[in-house]
Amino acid sequence: MPRCSNLLLYLFVLVTLSDLFLSGARGDTAEVKTADIVNDHLEKGKKLLATGQLSDALTHFHSAVEADPQNYLSYFRRATVYLAMGKSKAALPDLSKVIELKPDFVAARMQRGNVLLKQGDFDEAREDFQTVLRSDSSNGEAHTQLDTTIQMGQVFQEAESSYSHQDYARAIELLSTIIE
Repeated sequence: MPRCSNLLLYLFVLVTLSDLFLSGARGDTAEVKTADIVNDHLEKGKKLLATGQLSDALTHFHSAVEADPQNYLSYFRRATVYLAMGKSKAALPDLSKVIELKPDFVAARMQRGNVLLKQGDFDEAREDFQTVLRSDSSNGEAHTQLDTTIQMGQVFQEAESSYSHQDYARAIELLSTIIE
């Protein structure tokens, strides 16, 4: 009889441990399944983007973001589609989220800097380009964009000064150069 009770004890321990293991494995399986879903949407979206089907690509990138809101690549790809559609204002929050999730992602910081520059937010754009240069001082595009940002900021300040001195023609001339 002691042998039987030992066997029952072993079975009990085995069942208990297997339940613990399986419940942990289910969590891992759920994570793997989520990753598979996200990767599937990212891959489909990328293919659609390559063929110019922007709306369909955007749908897949929306789904990828919804499936895993911590996946920086989903936000970046969605922002890329927004930019391709000419919707830079919609791309900006996604680019900011990418940088929040992965601060060293240079491509996102460059894209955000470019969007901010186009929107006339020279200080924020300058910060993005300077951050890129702190991590990669040889980045030629960041140097060029930083120089452009500084020049445009100076022209904008001069336009503000002209406006405040009621030299409206000069202010318009300066602002027109920024717009070009």
